[in-house]
Amino acid sequence: MKTYLGIELGSTRIKAVVADESGRVLASGSTAWENKALSETIWTYDLADARKGLAAA
Repeated sequence: MKTYLGIELGSTRIKAVVADESGRVLASGSTAWENKALSETIWTYDLADARKGLAAA
C-alpha cells in the first residue's frame, strides 16, 4: 500500500495529512507558528521553527 504525505506551511499554522492511495485520510495534525519581521515590509519564518512545527503536526 502506498501512502502520501501532504504538508501546508501556512501563514499561521502548519498542517500535515497522511493518505492512502485511494485518498482515505490515515492521520492528520496541525500546529500554530508565527512569522518574524526582517523589516517593516518583509516577514519570514525560521527553518528550525518549520522543522519543529512539522514534527509537532
